[in-house]
Amino acid sequence: MIEYNSILSEIQQLYLSDSTPWIIGFSGGKDSTTVLQMVFQALSKLPKKQLTKEIHIICNDTLVENPAIVEHSDKQLTKIEIAGKEQLFSSNPDLFKVAKLTPKLEDTFWVNLIGKGYPPPNRWFRWCTERLKINPTSDYIKHALQKNNNAIIVLGTRKAESTNRATSMEKYNEGNKLRNHRLPNVYVYAPIADLSNNEVWAYLLQVKNPWGTDNKELLRLYGFACDSGECPFFIETGTQSCGKSRFGCWVCTVVDRDKSMENFINNGKKWMETLLNFRNWLYEIRQQTYQYVPKYIESSVNFGPFFLRIRQEILDKLLNIQEHLSIKLISRDEIYYIHMLLEKESEGKVKKGLQKFIFELPDGKRVTTISDFNLLLTPRKRLGPIYLKKARLVESKKVSSAYMRSTRVMYYKA
Repeated sequence: MIEYNSILSEIQQLYLSDSTPWIIGFSGGKDSTTVLQMVFQALSKLPKKQLTKEIHIICNDTLVENPAIVEHSDKQLTKIEIAGKEQLFSSNPDLFKVAKLTPKLEDTFWVNLIGKGYPPPNRWFRWCTERLKINPTSDYIKHALQKNNNAIIVLGTRKAESTNRATSMEKYNEGNKLRNHRLPNVYVYAPIADLSNNEVWAYLLQVKNPWGTDNKELLRLYGFACDSGECPFFIETGTQSCGKSRFGCWVCTVVDRDKSMENFINNGKKWMETLLNFRNWLYEIRQQTYQYVPKYIESSVNFGPFFLRIRQEILDKLLNIQEHLSIKLISRDEIYYIHMLLEKESEGKVKKGLQKFIFELPDGKRVTTISDFNLLLTPRKRLGPIYLKKARLVESKKVSSAYMRSTRVMYYKA
């Protein structure tokens, strides 16, 4: 077995070194499971009287996670909380806290995509991460800091994940075990930063899980995400295991293909095919190449939010999938909020088809939009970098039926 005692000893020393509470990020994946299991193992070897500072286990649920992963992580959180309070912190269970974090209603994926018309995120417009993950975590940390002046976030990040990750960790660590977080008085600790994929799996499969889960279940879950249907595990260096598999939002369009979900389907999870088809459709309709754009304005056109009819179509398809699969994909609160936003936008909707709206901006310049609603009659007052506040409508007229294949508002300086 690979020697992990140095990491366990380091965890003990850092825990005992001050009264700063720890906030441990847990996703249910192999890396966060390894970190949390090591923390359990290290602290369990200390006398109970020395466990005097808070441990917070936080799990981010973006509300659009792969349903199979959500089911797995939810089961883990329940077991983790019981084990943490009844076994690890039995002398003071209030010091062990477990929280599942979700985005605010106005920040959820569906509210932004359907209610506000945001196009699905891509690598250049990745609006989701901050709203769905960073903000809920930051809010939790700020709340925790009300009782303490600082906090330490314990993460399962590793240099072996990617070259970019390794470069970033080397840059900010500067040889120290703790690095500064974006929030003031908050630090980050990555105890398994130098472990390889195979070393992580070796630990998980050879050390008993302290909250009672068989880590082979996690191995099987990763196996579903592999193209072979199996999760090869090798101790020899240079041989890649399935540790590179990544789980995330089932609607993610930052990547061209969701290979993880494709592999889930190929390995027996046929019900996910409906989700994958929907995700691929979202990817398709957000592409600029999907739009009809006349040659004479092609070089000057930019693309804004989805048309109202497309947003309603997305909602209808989503609700049909939810009913068909009997899986909660969108909440009632989100549906209500989305309807409210769509009603506000529809105040400027034209009766049939698309229209060309020409607006004059306060500086005298003109901007032309092709849309199925008049943006000046809705709460929306911005198109990309162009502010429509105090703009006035100069002209509106119908456009060619060829535009009907398009999905997003087009705009360009006249």
